[in-house]
Amino acid sequence: MSYLRSKRARYAAPAAVLAAIGVGALVPTLSGASAPPALRAQTARQLVADLAGTQAPELSGGLTWTANLGLSDLSSLEPGAGEGGGSGNGFNPLTLLSGNYQLKLWLGAKAEHIALIEPSTQEVDVVRNQNQVWLWDSSTETVLHLVGPAKASTATTHANSSLTTLSAPPFTPMQLATELLSHVSANTSVTIGAPVYVAGQPAYQLLIGPKNAAGSTIRDIEVALGASGPLLGVPLQVAVYTKGVASPALSLGFTGQLHLGAPSASELTFTPPPGSKVTTHTISSTPTSSSANGGGWFAFAPLTGMTGPAGTGSGVTKSGTGWATVVSGPSGALFSTVESGPLSAVTTVVTVHGQQGRLFSTDLFNVLLMPDHFYAGFVKPSVLEAAASAST
Repeated sequence: MSYLRSKRARYAAPAAVLAAIGVGALVPTLSGASAPPALRAQTARQLVADLAGTQAPELSGGLTWTANLGLSDLSSLEPGAGEGGGSGNGFNPLTLLSGNYQLKLWLGAKAEHIALIEPSTQEVDVVRNQNQVWLWDSSTETVLHLVGPAKASTATTHANSSLTTLSAPPFTPMQLATELLSHVSANTSVTIGAPVYVAGQPAYQLLIGPKNAAGSTIRDIEVALGASGPLLGVPLQVAVYTKGVASPALSLGFTGQLHLGAPSASELTFTPPPGSKVTTHTISSTPTSSSANGGGWFAFAPLTGMTGPAGTGSGVTKSGTGWATVVSGPSGALFSTVESGPLSAVTTVVTVHGQQGRLFSTDLFNVLLMPDHFYAGFVKPSVLEAAASAST
């Protein structure tokens, strides 16, 4: 048994996506195959329309997750000294910030299951069935059971939509692409790249990038969409590229062979292993991923198209424009925790307006912690420092 997964039934790309496209230009891609498939000519507008009207089919297959954020040593953030399943420390999600990982996905009509396959030092599985999620960690023999709020209607219940119910992170190319495109604005360029093969399937490529955002770290985001049959318009791979770096900072895509059709029922259900410790949490309500104030896992994303400061709750505000958006808010006790804790090893000391702060820097995402406020975004550190100076 092995799982980790999630998805969405329909990819409701907003009208803003179409407005941002303009004329779809043919541009080169860095992830194309040596012999790209011969596909019928499409415009970016047509591809976005395909994605918006597509329901992901039931399927199973392998995924590869790659993180190359330019991070140095994260060992100081490990929960314990040892490595491997025998350490008893449990799975540390921070390990996913660097390296290559093999996953297996089983996608049903009302349930889903994703498993961490490699590295194989421990088994980490996530099974989602409508409003319930099970997370199994073999290294600690523990199960986290989440029960979300029941839906008002079950007529259209689909495994993809259950993600929104529990406000879960995007685990598949389909959901990741949906989250990104749901925030596309007029500050975004959407064009077409060269066709590619993904897991043996022909695919078009959408290239999503910033318009006139010198301060953004992102060069573009490449989304490979299935070109035929049940996979038409279904995102098969998503890769995020940063400026000045040839390889993607983040990449999630299908590999090997895709198997269409309903997975075995045994792969979409979960029974806690004998002797495991089960912890259950009931979630009474959660924000949706497309709330008016920019909720969801990309609430701080540069794609929201904010044109000026706007409240987002809990004292958090946004400034800047489009892909150069900066999120800021009270840092509370976080600054002193970082300054004296293990995070100090992965941050550097910076001085802004005579005050010392801590900078957590990657090729993609940066966070500036000052004694009173934090500043974060998919922007260069200099943009964060300018935002901190302006608010001092």
